[in-house]
Amino acid sequence: MRSPATPSIDQLLVLLAVAEAGSFSAAAKRLGRATSAISYAIDTLESQLGLPLFDRGTTRKPKLTPRGEAVVSEARVVAHSIETLRARVRGFLDELEPEVSLAVDSMLPDGRLTTLLREFNVRFPTVPVRLLVETLGRVEQAVRSGVASIGVGSVMHMDMTGFRRIDIAGVRVIPVASPSHPLASAREATALEARDFVQLVLSEQPAGASRDFGVVSLNTWRISDQAIRRKLLIAGLGWCGMPEPMVRADIETKRLVRLNLPDWRGGEYPMHIIHKTDTPPGPAARWLIERLATLSDRVEPPTREIGKAIEGKARRPSQQQASARKTSKVKRKTA
Repeated sequence: MRSPATPSIDQLLVLLAVAEAGSFSAAAKRLGRATSAISYAIDTLESQLGLPLFDRGTTRKPKLTPRGEAVVSEARVVAHSIETLRARVRGFLDELEPEVSLAVDSMLPDGRLTTLLREFNVRFPTVPVRLLVETLGRVEQAVRSGVASIGVGSVMHMDMTGFRRIDIAGVRVIPVASPSHPLASAREATALEARDFVQLVLSEQPAGASRDFGVVSLNTWRISDQAIRRKLLIAGLGWCGMPEPMVRADIETKRLVRLNLPDWRGGEYPMHIIHKTDTPPGPAARWLIERLATLSDRVEPPTREIGKAIEGKARRPSQQQASARKTSKVKRKTA
C-alpha cells in the first residue's frame, strides 16, 4: 500500500474554501482565482491522497464524502495552527514578549485576577501567560530566581533589593468561621476565647521559613493553600482571617460568619507589583502592570443612569393610574 503524499498548505486552504463556500465557483470567487484552478487543485489533492474527497456524480454541487469530511476536519486544525503561527510571528515583529510569566500571592482575590487575564487575552491573544499562585514570600523567590518576570504580593514578605515596586489596591482581611463554631455564637469573643481555638494560618512550607502575622491563637494549623483553608473553615475546623472578597459569597449564604474579636479586627493586607530593575517588562507585561494597578475589589453601585431610570419608573404613573385620572377629570367637567 502506497503512502499518501504530503499536501501543501495552499491545497488545504483551497479544500476548506470549497467545503465552506459549497461550490468550486464560489471558492474561486472567495480566493480570487479561476474556477479551473480550484478544480485542478482539488483533483491534484485527491490524487496525492489517493482518496475521493467530493462526490461529484450524484449531486449538482460537490458534496464531501465521509472520508472527505474527516480530511476537512484535519485541514481545519492545520489551518488554525498556521494562523496561530503567523499571529505569533506578527507579535515578535511588534516586539511583544514570547510569554508573560506572573507569580501571584494567593491573597489576591480571584475576581481581580480573572478580570485582568480575561482582558489581557483579548488585548494580546498571541502572548501566552505562565501563572504561578504562591504563598507569601514565595512570590519574591519566584521573581528573584527568574521563574516569573512579574510578582504580585506584599512587601511584608519581601526583600525589595533589586526590585521596582508598584503599589496597587490592598485586600481587606476579616476574621471568619463557620456558624457552628463556638466563636460565632459569642456576642463579643474575648482574646482568651480566640486563643483557645484553632487558628488556620496561611503559611509557607517548610515551617519557620517566614514570619507570622496576625497570629493570636495558642493552637495554630499552618496551611499553604488558600482554597483548603476556606474548606476547613466551612467544615467548622477553626477560624482565621480571610480576604473579604473570597468569603463574601459564603457570608451571604450563611456558610461563614464574620467574627467579632476584640484583638483581631482584621485590616488591609497591602499589595504590590514587583519586577527586577535590571529586566524591565516588555509591552504586554507593561500593559498588564498598568491595568492591574487600576483594579480593586469594590462592589460598584448602580450607575447614575440606572438610578435615574429606576427613580423615573417609580415616579411615572401606571397605565391604570393614568386612566383613573382621566376618568376623574371627565366627571368633574360633566358635573
